[in-house]
Amino acid sequence: MEELFDILPSEWAERFLETEKERIELQFKDAGPLSLLQSKAGGRGYLPKEQGYPVTEEGKPLSLLAQINFSEMPQMENYPEFGLLAFYVDFQDDLYGLDFENPTSQEGFRVFFFDDLGQESYTKEEQEIFFDEVEKGDYYSLVNGEFEITGQISDQILLNDSCDFKNEFGDYFYELADQIFDEDADKSFALANLASKLEASQIGGYPFFIQDDPRVYIENAQQDTLLFQLNSKYNQESGKVDIMWGDCGVGNFFINKQDLINRDFSNILYNWDCS
Repeated sequence: MEELFDILPSEWAERFLETEKERIELQFKDAGPLSLLQSKAGGRGYLPKEQGYPVTEEGKPLSLLAQINFSEMPQMENYPEFGLLAFYVDFQDDLYGLDFENPTSQEGFRVFFFDDLGQESYTKEEQEIFFDEVEKGDYYSLVNGEFEITGQISDQILLNDSCDFKNEFGDYFYELADQIFDEDADKSFALANLASKLEASQIGGYPFFIQDDPRVYIENAQQDTLLFQLNSKYNQESGKVDIMWGDCGVGNFFINKQDLINRDFSNILYNWDCS
């Protein structure tokens, strides 16, 4: 990334380049009706009847946020090579099922991993029945439609403020920028602007936040790995909002690295924030 050397002293540019790691960067397309097994955001997904439809304690049905069919994705170390990972959240809650006091409580959200895709699933029509009594005014859909998800491997440098950044450099982004640039605001702004260009919906890699990394406020947080990140998306061609977390925010799901390797998705940290 040549831009780093335009902004940073060469020794610091090299230091940042050492943090490069792979991610699966995700793209979204309105491709018409999709099957229950395709990678998608929104719509209805693959959900074995044996699993049962996910609901809150009050019996409110959760909605499919996104699902990733890993057989459709490029392979990346530690992440599944096959199987389907599904994320459900509460579209009838203005916080989308997030519990700030306990962000690992899978009450207002669920994460499922299905390695056997041959089980009998609820059909789209059968899933729609769960929403028959939901009033439109009580439904805060953050995905406005059904969008096919495709992915490609890209390299990412650690530039966004996060626990990962603090663990790597010993300081948070702006404190380190002040040390490097001796409070040269223009250089700090240029580096922050470069960081914003790397922000994306993705699997793996480094997260970004509009506010703060929630793991900062959790003592001994075990979720050290970004599982899935879904960014807000404005469709410039149609002039419509496809995905929107609050006021142009981002949603993140974190997992412990060993849990990921073990395919144990029971202890996920869910967060979203916006400006």
